[in-house]
Amino acid sequence: MFYNINFDENSRNMFESIGIDRELLLREAGIPPRAVNDNKFQLTSDQYKRLIEVMDQYINAEFTVEISKVDSVASFNPEFFAGLCAENGLECIRRISKYKRLVAPIEMNLVEDNERISISYVYNDGTPVPCMMFVYAQISILSIIRKGTGIETLKPKKICGSSEYPIEAVKYFNLTPFITSEGNEIVFSKEDLMRPFITKNNRMWDYLENELNHRLREMEVDQSFSAIVRRTLLDLLPSGISNAEKISFELGVSKRTLQRRLKEENTTFNQQLNHVRELMVRNYLKMDMGLDEIAFLVNYSDAKSLSRAFKVWTGMSVTDYRYRLQSSVE
Repeated sequence: MFYNINFDENSRNMFESIGIDRELLLREAGIPPRAVNDNKFQLTSDQYKRLIEVMDQYINAEFTVEISKVDSVASFNPEFFAGLCAENGLECIRRISKYKRLVAPIEMNLVEDNERISISYVYNDGTPVPCMMFVYAQISILSIIRKGTGIETLKPKKICGSSEYPIEAVKYFNLTPFITSEGNEIVFSKEDLMRPFITKNNRMWDYLENELNHRLREMEVDQSFSAIVRRTLLDLLPSGISNAEKISFELGVSKRTLQRRLKEENTTFNQQLNHVRELMVRNYLKMDMGLDEIAFLVNYSDAKSLSRAFKVWTGMSVTDYRYRLQSSVE
C-alpha cells in the first residue's frame, strides 16, 4: 500500500527553519530526491519506515513537538479531522484508531476499562516505532483532545516510552513520563474523555465517514495473493529485485508455488510486475523525473527499454504522457 507524504511549501519552510536539508534527508531514506516538490509523494511501507528512522536521527525535540500539535497534524491527516468532528474524546480516539492505518503503516492499539483508556503505537508488522514517532503520536492525540474540549490544561493520567523524552515534550504534557524497557503508552481517564467537543461537526463527519470507510474497504478487499506479490514488488523494485525467484524467496514460497497461486487468480508474475512498474513510472513522471533515473528505480536496463515498455502498457509515448500531464495542470 502507498502512503501520502505532503512536501508542500509549508513543510519546506519548517525543515529549513531547523537547518535540515530535506533533499539530503530523503536521499538517506532511499527516496528519489525529485520527491521534494509541492505535491504529495506516495511512499511504500518500507520507504515510510526508513524516512521516519532518518528523521528520528536529525529532527530536534522542539520541532517534533511543534509538528505534532493539532494545527499541524490536522492539515495533513483526514483521520484527525474525523476525530475533531466527534462528540467527545472517547469517540475521537476510537475514530482515529480505526482510520490510522489509511495514512501510515502504524497500528494504534486501545485497551479500555470502566475508568481509563490506554493507547500504544507499533508498526503494522508489530515492530516498535522509534522515539520521534511515539512522541509525535502521543503529543498529537493530546493536542487533538485539548483542541476538541477547549481545555488546554487537560493532561493524561500516564505517559511512558522506551526512550528518554525531550524536555519540550515533558513541558507540553505537563506530566513526567516513565521510561519503560519496551513499548509506549499514553493513558486518559474516561471522565476527561467524556467531556463534549466544541469542534463537533456532524455535517463534516457525514462526508468524512463515507470517504474513509470507502478507503478502508479498498484496503481490506485486496488481500489476494496477487496483491501480496504487488506489495512485495513495490518494496523491492527500487533495490533492483524484479525476478520471480527472489520475490518467491521473500514470500517464503517456491517459484513454482508462486506461479501456481498467481495462475489460480488468472494472472502471471510478469503481468503483476508490469502492473507495478507502470504504477511506479506514472507516479515518478508526475514528479518530472528523468527517464534514466526512473529506469533505474523500476529495474530497467536503460531509458529506451523503459520507453518501449511504457508505450506497450499505455498506448502512448512518454512524451505524449508528459504533455497530457502538463495540460491537465494548466
